[in-house]
Amino acid sequence: MTTNLPPEIAAAFAAANAIALSGDWRTAAERYRALIAAAPDFPGAYVNLASVLLAGRDAEGAMLTAANAATRFPGFLPIYAVAGEAALQLGQPFAASNGFAAALSGGEDAQLRAKLALALQAQGRAAEAAASFALARCMAPGDAAIASAALFSGHYDPQGSPAEALADAANWPRPAARAARPSPRDRDPERRLRVAYVSPDFANHSCAYFLAPLLASHDRRAVEIFAYSDIATPDGVTAAFKALDLQWRDMAGKSDDAFVAQTRDDGIDILVDCAGHTTGNRLTAFLRRPAPVQATWLGYPASTGLDCFDARFVDAITDSDGALASEELVRVAGGFLAYLPPPFAPEPGPSPFETAGHVTFGSFNNLPKITPRVVAMWAQVLRAVPDSRLIVKAKGLDEPATRERYAAMFGVHGLDGSRVEFVGFVGDIAAHIARYRAIDVALDTFPYNGTTTTCEALWMGVPVVTLAGDRHAARVGASLLDRVGLGDLVAADPADFARIAAGLAADRKRLAALRAGLRARMAASPLCDGRRLAREFEAAYRRLWQRVVSADGML
Repeated sequence: MTTNLPPEIAAAFAAANAIALSGDWRTAAERYRALIAAAPDFPGAYVNLASVLLAGRDAEGAMLTAANAATRFPGFLPIYAVAGEAALQLGQPFAASNGFAAALSGGEDAQLRAKLALALQAQGRAAEAAASFALARCMAPGDAAIASAALFSGHYDPQGSPAEALADAANWPRPAARAARPSPRDRDPERRLRVAYVSPDFANHSCAYFLAPLLASHDRRAVEIFAYSDIATPDGVTAAFKALDLQWRDMAGKSDDAFVAQTRDDGIDILVDCAGHTTGNRLTAFLRRPAPVQATWLGYPASTGLDCFDARFVDAITDSDGALASEELVRVAGGFLAYLPPPFAPEPGPSPFETAGHVTFGSFNNLPKITPRVVAMWAQVLRAVPDSRLIVKAKGLDEPATRERYAAMFGVHGLDGSRVEFVGFVGDIAAHIARYRAIDVALDTFPYNGTTTTCEALWMGVPVVTLAGDRHAARVGASLLDRVGLGDLVAADPADFARIAAGLAADRKRLAALRAGLRARMAASPLCDGRRLAREFEAAYRRLWQRVVSADGML
């Protein structure tokens, strides 16, 4: 790329690249812009500028840069890849898939094929995403990140049994052999334990609503808490986590060697993975066994398939007797989650049917969860309640091509714009929460249930109808509803789902009562009790710790 550049431009490009590698995105962007001004016919500067803008969360700037470069250098394929990345961040999955497909026109590439899969996934095209991931995995069988992304994608519309899903997870490529369990630094079974939570989501992310109440509620006499954060771009939520009574460690961009060394320097007794196979995970570090006890919880809705974890925190509804996992399942009494309601949520207000004259159903779940099977089930509901409406709000529905695709999916079932309204991304969290005021009844997705969206709806006085399936991801809705005394809204099959939703829509008195009282009920329930969850986790940590230190030799 730099072969024919003047020496001073090549040197400036190398210097800008070094700055980018250091993580100083702003300075790197300034250097690349200066390069473009000095050498406007050098396409590499445009690609790298767009890349650092993406890294700095300026997707709009990256898209403008990519569009400019595509006009100037239409045959330079790397620019289409970065354009696809920008489109994906902007919630334009159709444009993203076009960009990655264009970049692939120059030849197959595992990374690009995996990114195309993500773009297809973001459009709810689960089968096509699975095929693209399968091809990427064939091309790069040892790539752990691609394998993890494929495993996570498989939860949106799984085609195999839970046993097959676990077998696939167990075949995740291990960059290194599992290390032996390290000896505890102090084998006292009753001493204060050092517990570290590892997450890329200590920020404005759905997982933060469940991390915060647990970390804030721990008994500091029993445990000393550490937060190992892989956040590349901290925000206000990150600052709130750092203000808690805990030891903060910035791990973003650090190698597994550095991660393992930090864990051992801190003398961590129990290391808790909060990501599983989601983006930004540290599974390759966990394989090296840096702590005597290792557990996994929260971010990933299934077993990791790995033998480096001693435990996985679930509950008796999400994972009943006979549930399959590579980890020991620790079933938390009262539910495996505690939710922190957003302090800025407005009052629920009156039920929308009171002024609209009809019941409004709704879903704010992520678009990949809304597959053709889900649309067919929701269509049954709308047919059962002829005068009802449905609001579907999700990132990606701002994009005309994606919105038209979903309109066509509902059109197959005879439903048009007079019955179904599409709403795109709402960046302001308070405004997003306020949108629930337009919904009478929320419809859950399956087989990948909502979690944060279900909690948001309940907090806003909106009952949720869910369908319970045969695996963790398909049973979280049932667990959440049980905690607030709404177990009768859990369906056994799509026909039952439609029956329950229609019955609820017809019971206007119950809808009004739930609107007025569900928030208080939820606030008093186990679902909003961080102290309850912390005591359960601490007891489990103590049992796991005592088992290790009392064993004859290391396990």
